Amino acid sequence: MWANAITLSRLGVLGGCVLLLYTPGVFPKVAAFALILLLIGLDGVDGWVARRRGEVSDLGAVMDIAIDRVVENVFWIVYADLNLVPVAVPLLVISRGIVTDAIRAYALAKGETAFAMMRTPWARWLVSGRPMRAFYGLLKAFVFAALALLMALETWTPEAAWLSPLRLGLGSLVVLTVVVTFVRGAPVVYESRRFFFGEPM
Repeated sequence: MWANAITLSRLGVLGGCVLLLYTPGVFPKVAAFALILLLIGLDGVDGWVARRRGEVSDLGAVMDIAIDRVVENVFWIVYADLNLVPVAVPLLVISRGIVTDAIRAYALAKGETAFAMMRTPWARWLVSGRPMRAFYGLLKAFVFAALALLMALETWTPEAAWLSPLRLGLGSLVVLTVVVTFVRGAPVVYESRRFFFGEPM
């Protein structure tokens, strides 16, 4: 199916981004920035194609979540390795992802998709609501792209005085992104209580 092919193609684009981020020079960092924008665009295109072509499926939804997780984890690990974010960031984000994905896998085995398992209104809003999903996706996308651009700027003009407040601002956005990641993961853990303790009375 075309939608799933587009989803999988994001892995190739991601690989190109990583190679460019590790390549010395300003141009590779700028090229990585451009590829990150393409990666972001493809994340929206696959869903649009799936709806347009009637290819929406549980497999497609699971693949989309899995590729999103790979992209997210790879960028955090790479940026930590390049000393742009603390190592605690990928450790926290990956740990959160393992827990929520394990719960979602169990829920899927019980016949509930990642979004369908959200039963309370606040959980649905945080996890599956379009506004929150869009905000979270754009926040991550902006941070990943901005960090690549920061690398380019630091390579081009490493002594510029305005780089320090730029790093501070991006650091604040990194913290916000991690906080939102955990806020969106909390409902998954909360809703999973019925699998462990049975349906609430």
